[in-house]
Amino acid sequence: MFALVVSALFIVESWSLSATLSTSFAKPPKVDLRPKPIVYVYDHCPFCVRVRLALGLKNVEHDIRFMANDDVDLPTSLVGKKIAPIFEVSGREPFAESLDIVRYVDNDPRFGPTGLFKEMSDRSDLKAWQKSVQTPLRMLQRPRYVRTYLPEFAKESARDTFVKNHQLPPYEKADWKSDNLSQLTRLHFYEQAFNDSPKYIAQVNEKLKDLEPLIHCPNCVTEGGLSLDDIDLFSRLRSITIIKGVDLPPGVRAYMEHFAKAGDIPLYDSIAL
Repeated sequence: MFALVVSALFIVESWSLSATLSTSFAKPPKVDLRPKPIVYVYDHCPFCVRVRLALGLKNVEHDIRFMANDDVDLPTSLVGKKIAPIFEVSGREPFAESLDIVRYVDNDPRFGPTGLFKEMSDRSDLKAWQKSVQTPLRMLQRPRYVRTYLPEFAKESARDTFVKNHQLPPYEKADWKSDNLSQLTRLHFYEQAFNDSPKYIAQVNEKLKDLEPLIHCPNCVTEGGLSLDDIDLFSRLRSITIIKGVDLPPGVRAYMEHFAKAGDIPLYDSIAL
């Protein structure tokens, strides 16, 4: 037992030292435009988190508008279709596509010093890890989204819309959304997936052990400093914290807590199911 405690302390101290030795992150001065930029989002959506994280790291004051998951009219009035995130800022028409928004904000001096984020490194190891964990995370996260008090799911119609539009394995999206499958059947699959959580949590816990050595330090996943790799990875990892029983290795936890604080985007630990 003593050896295990010493080993755990060594890992935590090693990550603390790694953060100290790595390229440190200093948040730029606050940018407070008038009128404030508006971001239309769903809280659970990783693509929406990308934009929120970028604005938080750049210290840009902005309004967040959480859209109901079944609201078609609002996004359509802004960009012509149901999509999120959407960015609205003075001087141009509202537009979508998360990385387009992030790059726009990082290249426009109105939003503070430019070039804060290095481009994506196209790391095959990160892509492989994300693919390896996709199925168990879908089985765990999707049933939990509609059970928690996220703003986009405040109404039953919004929850039902999400369930209808987001399939669970082994279904493909077209078959899942087909009229041949009743909503009651879809809800049953969501319920069953939630009940099967222990086996999927065990799979995710093993995969998280594989992720830890891929993270350079708490401040950046890729050596060399803050990049779009971080904008993407944190946004995908955040929703793991909605799953009670997931065991985040020290390096993964340190990375997530750094970006949650630096980007002003809370994790889901307090509402985990």
